Amino acid sequence: MYKMKNIWLIILTSALMAISLPAMSQSETNNVQLASKYYQNGEYEKALTIYQDLYAQTEYKSYRDMYLSCLTLLKQFDAAEKFLKKEVKKKKNDFYLLIDLGMVYYNLNRTSDSEEQFAKAKELALANESSVANAASAFQMYRQFQHAIDLYERAEKKFPNKKYGLEIGNIYSVEKNYEQMMEHYLDYLNADNLATIESRLSYVLANDSEDKAEPIIEKALIAQAQKKPNSASLNSLTIWLYTQTGRNEMALNQLIAYNKRVPQSNDKEIVEFGNEMAEIGEYDNSIRAFTYLVKRKTRSVLHNEAYIGLLNVSYKKAVSKLNPDINELKALDSTINMALKEMAITKAYDIIITSAKLKAFYLNKCDEAIDLINEAIASNYYKDKNSEMKMLLGDIYMLNNNPWDATLLYAQIEKSNASADITNEARFRKAKLAYYTGQFEWAQAQLDVLKAGTSKLISNDALELSLFITENYDMDTTESTMQTFARADFFTFSKQYTKALQCLDSIEQKYPSHSLIDDVLYRKAQIYELSNDLAKAASLYKYVFTKYQYDVLADNALFRYAQICEKQNNREEAENSYFKIISDYAGSIYTVEARKKLRTLHNGTDE
Repeated sequence: MYKMKNIWLIILTSALMAISLPAMSQSETNNVQLASKYYQNGEYEKALTIYQDLYAQTEYKSYRDMYLSCLTLLKQFDAAEKFLKKEVKKKKNDFYLLIDLGMVYYNLNRTSDSEEQFAKAKELALANESSVANAASAFQMYRQFQHAIDLYERAEKKFPNKKYGLEIGNIYSVEKNYEQMMEHYLDYLNADNLATIESRLSYVLANDSEDKAEPIIEKALIAQAQKKPNSASLNSLTIWLYTQTGRNEMALNQLIAYNKRVPQSNDKEIVEFGNEMAEIGEYDNSIRAFTYLVKRKTRSVLHNEAYIGLLNVSYKKAVSKLNPDINELKALDSTINMALKEMAITKAYDIIITSAKLKAFYLNKCDEAIDLINEAIASNYYKDKNSEMKMLLGDIYMLNNNPWDATLLYAQIEKSNASADITNEARFRKAKLAYYTGQFEWAQAQLDVLKAGTSKLISNDALELSLFITENYDMDTTESTMQTFARADFFTFSKQYTKALQCLDSIEQKYPSHSLIDDVLYRKAQIYELSNDLAKAASLYKYVFTKYQYDVLADNALFRYAQICEKQNNREEAENSYFKIISDYAGSIYTVEARKKLRTLHNGTDE
């Protein structure tokens, strides 16, 4: 009864909102609201009388539907039958009435009478192509799925130019008949409706609590591929399934296999896949994708893009460890140097930036990195990137113990015509420079100016630093602990993670009860996350938001923990963690993003 009640509430709401009706009088509005209240409270006899009067006055279908719902919930089937028979005589072409009458007989177990009315309704609907979908929807609303399918199949025969494969597939998905669902989806599949089918399958996978759908979908795709090995849409759908279910290596196998069957057909997709894998930290899959295109005998039109992608992801992989292999870094530096000599300067920006970071932060070649960036700025080929290059140059000066030149560059960016995000970031870098050098009061003053002078929220990192100084500086009269902590942050900035951890360990060992301990643990977690040790990072984040649940870093730690769980495909834990942010930390800066993430995970689709 509860399910039927909610079905009819949905009908009433959608009908009144979606159907264009003349404006209701105040009296009618009051009656509708009163009837709805009675209905929701289970006072169906009171609601029935009002809906009966409303329908008599207007003959609106929405009031008729609610009147029938009340009769059904009160089990007054004889009254419903009498009413519907009378209406059928008056409105001989209304297939909805026949379906409603059929459902009355269905509820009375009068099967033959029910089937007779359903058959008549289908005949009426088939008289007009535009009526088919509406009649099928009515059958589906009553969960008469086979009658909806039968109607669609007969409509396909009567209207040869009309295909209902997607609609039939959708019905089978509701019934969890995944074999039939895939048979109809694949018959219907083409480039125009690929996205629609992906969206529907995403919903199916997200709501498949028994994990039965995925193997059936995959089996159907493989079988169809044997019949249509060169179908671009089928290939795309198969790759989509593998990526959606976290089987990225199989997705890449599919991409490459199709590329070999249909040469150069999906080079762009392979490059995009390589970039996506680099973004989520699956460096081996990214390298393999780019390497395939770079080494392929038939040169790709996207060869340069693939080569640049390969060098960039090779750098990301090399530096993703706590202690990168210096020989590997030197070899990569040589490879990049050769690439820069061979590559047209107009296409070299990404490699220039990667090379400068590699030289400065990992190979102690700050002077070479500075020269490389200055040459790029002087070339005038990257005018729209000047502020970004100067920002990196300032970072390298900071790294190279030249705070004065770093400050000048950040100041230049502040006064430039760069975007607000860039200028605010430059101000933040100035504050961080002061913080790294132990000038906490000046750093806080800079952060206060940044917070007061921007119309948008500054970065979460800037807010964290401001809160950190405010919370801890006045409590640390000797400043020694704060200076050690700031030194650890500088080592993290300069990619010297082992030294950073040593500084943090020293604080934890000397001052185990210090107010900074939660910050120490949080910074350690960040370092492990940066060096791709996600298990250690997650463990520390969890400890912080559990042990220090009332401190300012609790929601930060919880959000980062949720992100790691999501990255590791621990979906349930990620959902629970995002929900905890919303429920336990309503004022957090992460609440809006947590809500978006939770919605995406729950629905199984991206925003």
